Amino acid sequence: MADPTVFNYTLLDDTGLKNNSDFFVGYDGATETVDALIGAWLSYGGKLNAITDAMITGGSITIPLIRDASWKAAPTEGNNVNQVMNLNFNNDFNSYATSILIPAYKEGVLTPAGDPDLADTDLAAFITAILGGYLTEVFPNSRDLHDLNALRDAFLTVRKVRNQKGTTIVRP
Repeated sequence: MADPTVFNYTLLDDTGLKNNSDFFVGYDGATETVDALIGAWLSYGGKLNAITDAMITGGSITIPLIRDASWKAAPTEGNNVNQVMNLNFNNDFNSYATSILIPAYKEGVLTPAGDPDLADTDLAAFITAILGGYLTEVFPNSRDLHDLNALRDAFLTVRKVRNQKGTTIVRP
């Protein structure tokens, strides 16, 4: 069974507390456009706005995707998603770096000293794709939508990841 698309709305009350309203939607991805999904999200948001005293501050549309069949069928033994390669990119507007995190990086993309090997063919191809040498219609930007124009630095770090289970808090 495929995971459904989720419309999410963030609501703010008069005391400053936020909560979310999520609901699942079905649509035909072969015929519907992104603009149609956004239009539907806005339309349902209008209906939600009419029945709540909270202010809708934003939200998101989550579209689950199925992995490509040509990708790995199983994780490589001994990998650890807590081990992360951090690639920091400059943008064409300000001095803030845009980080792209690579969990469970391959040991083969490291130098003998244990640093990211920027000359490694696969890593260099990834960096080139991020910097706009791959797709022209869709390309990575900074959080504030400025073009990425250079790799600033690359380093290894540890980011603790835990198995998380959902928690529901009910308030009277």
